[in-house]
Amino acid sequence: MHPDDVADLYDVGRSTVYNWRKEYQEKGPAALKVKNAPGRTPRLTDNQRDRLRKLVVGRDPRQLQFEFALWTRQMVRELIKREFGVDYTPEAVGNILHDLGLSPQRPLTRAYQQDPERVRRWKEKEYPLITAGPSNRV
Repeated sequence: MHPDDVADLYDVGRSTVYNWRKEYQEKGPAALKVKNAPGRTPRLTDNQRDRLRKLVVGRDPRQLQFEFALWTRQMVRELIKREFGVDYTPEAVGNILHDLGLSPQRPLTRAYQQDPERVRRWKEKEYPLITAGPSNRV
């Protein structure tokens, strides 16, 4: 194909097509392979991420001097800062946890003490009053 036709086909400039051609002639087909953009260097190493996963999985946060028994992104953020000296936003911590294969969890069973009738009454009567605001309360 003529370089102008290739440029039109791929919606690039002619000079780009000539650069591709030159690279191909010098380095062969491997030169045209799509490469991922390198991106920013991670602030936690792979070893630190592995250690973080081991600190979080199967542990009660209270074992690591946190006050609450369930992990939150904010608690993991504090743990990362304390253990590795790196500060992340809560959103970035969520991404790290996702990359580690961790996700928000819900209890597998309901509390055995739960009274279904009281739950129904709360949902139908009390909760709507709370959401309606103080002007609609009796």
